Amino acid sequence: MSAAALSIDGPLATITLAPPAGLFDRAASEALRAAAERVAGEREVRVVIVRAGAADFGSGWSAQALAEPQGTPGLPSLGAGIEALAAIPQPVVALIAGRAHSAGLEVALACDVRLAAEGATFAMPDTAAGGVPRGGGTQRLPRTVGRAQALRLLLTGEVIDAAEARRIGLVSRVVPWEELAAAGRALAEAIAARGPLATRLAKEAVHRGAEMTLEQALRYETDLTVLLQSTADRAEGVAAFAARRAPRFIGE
Repeated sequence: MSAAALSIDGPLATITLAPPAGLFDRAASEALRAAAERVAGEREVRVVIVRAGAADFGSGWSAQALAEPQGTPGLPSLGAGIEALAAIPQPVVALIAGRAHSAGLEVALACDVRLAAEGATFAMPDTAAGGVPRGGGTQRLPRTVGRAQALRLLLTGEVIDAAEARRIGLVSRVVPWEELAAAGRALAEAIAARGPLATRLAKEAVHRGAEMTLEQALRYETDLTVLLQSTADRAEGVAAFAARRAPRFIGE
């Protein structure tokens, strides 16, 4: 089985993670990158689900990956797969069970919405091995939970449970393990039922706007709103609202 297998079911796509022993290496990163780049180009896909095919969402980097020199000419970074996941234009939902530690947590942070099973744990223990996260953890974690909570996790390597992850905003919802798949699919279907252009641009506005001043971000939001007004989906949304019926979006 691939370390990151992609399956598509109508408007929903699923990337199933299966790195050896839950540990990410270069091969797993490249498999994730291939899956992410492929699904990004699938016009009919409206939402992407990321889940694990084993007990852990991801328990870290392999020993081989940790020993590999960074910045080797001609080789993509070990975090290239995570970057490709973060670059997917469709909304991405992570379903987290077991451990989401180090690389596993970095994969989760590259997703847009995170749901966790009650037994899930989260940690960024890289400093214990004398290193720092190499898949965007030092940047996405503070953007998700704030600087103080991010530094707490990065500097101590503390393992937190799903309830604490929910409290600090690392995950949006915690459900029993046996309900995780159904809850994730229900969320993905709810997003997929909305205007696909609108959800993509809303995601883009949030991510790009976070790097701008408030004034610039508000102007960017207005630009995207104007762009949407010229689309068939926007006209369909207005017509459906006036007729009090469900809209039939086509992604154009």
